[in-house]
Amino acid sequence: MIHLWMAPLLLAVPATANPTWAFGRLEHRPEHCRIFVGGRSLACKRLQISSNGSRGLRLRFIGDDQETGGTYQLSFVSLDGDQGSPLSCDNSGCRVDSRRWSATLLSTSWVRFDAGGLPKGLPATRMTKGRCWIDADTVSCESHSRNVAKMSAQAQL
Repeated sequence: MIHLWMAPLLLAVPATANPTWAFGRLEHRPEHCRIFVGGRSLACKRLQISSNGSRGLRLRFIGDDQETGGTYQLSFVSLDGDQGSPLSCDNSGCRVDSRRWSATLLSTSWVRFDAGGLPKGLPATRMTKGRCWIDADTVSCESHSRNVAKMSAQAQL
């Protein structure tokens, strides 16, 4: 039974777990998107770009895990770069303003989620070297470290 005082709470909760409009970030469903992790090439379905603190960006590549019915995501955290942030947001949403951008990579994170949306273990988050860049209509990130396998991802805007 829903009481009248609960009605505003129901309006504040999104109706779906994956809303198409996201405040403060760009959410895009690219036509072409690939993740390369642990020597494997995996398809990805979504790209999220969001501000991460005062001078950084988080670029998240998300795909459907056919084995478990869940999802997986590879995230890269980078500095804004010398050109500033390529992400521009206003009341109507976010967009990529710059078609030429490059930044130093700070960390990567790899995590899988089950069909219910719960993480399958702790994310494999590492400080790493590498870079993320935008070249025309392509967003790419590549990391490398001595003790961690190379991870990269690429998507079209």
